[in-house]
Amino acid sequence: MANTPQRGEALHDIGREGARRAKQWLESTSRVDACWVNPDKGAVQKLTFDWPEGGESFSFDLGGKLRYGPIDGDLFYAEVKKYSAVGDLNTHYKAFLAKCYVTYQAVPRFADHFMWVSWTPHGTSKWGVLTSAEMIKEAVLGHAAKIFQSGADADQLVDDEVCKAVSDRLWLLILSDKQETLVPATEHLNLIHAHELTKAAGL
Repeated sequence: MANTPQRGEALHDIGREGARRAKQWLESTSRVDACWVNPDKGAVQKLTFDWPEGGESFSFDLGGKLRYGPIDGDLFYAEVKKYSAVGDLNTHYKAFLAKCYVTYQAVPRFADHFMWVSWTPHGTSKWGVLTSAEMIKEAVLGHAAKIFQSGADADQLVDDEVCKAVSDRLWLLILSDKQETLVPATEHLNLIHAHELTKAAGL
């Protein structure tokens, strides 16, 4: 029992480190501004949502906006898992899908994209359907007690259009330690952003 708090703190440290590294990699693409990082000041409120039933809440690890091209200005929410082995990733992923469903229902205008960022692949036998509307519906039904009123027929209440909307907005990103080194230097990123600003200004 004495080791439990230390283990919990270690897991939180790994989680924070994973979120930081995911933010760094996403921003290195030049297409992401991950301006909300849980639990930084001001980010928690923007990344936290309530389950419809049960009085509990959940939060995403990252959030912000995308840049340039057809996705310019779109907002995203991201869940980050810095795991070295599959472990319970499949369970966490299904919870993530249910959270995306709830979030889209709550704020559809702000839920443009949902990103799952992991350092370990999972569900590889179902890889082709991990972002499908059917998988999202399965996840919602698995968390029905937190979404629908007690005694309700959850199978009839799941909104298939919302499942499809979430499916269209899902991103699966699998990183690796070596991959994180294949990013532009800061000065090169600054050149990209300067070019885009100049282009936007019509200069």
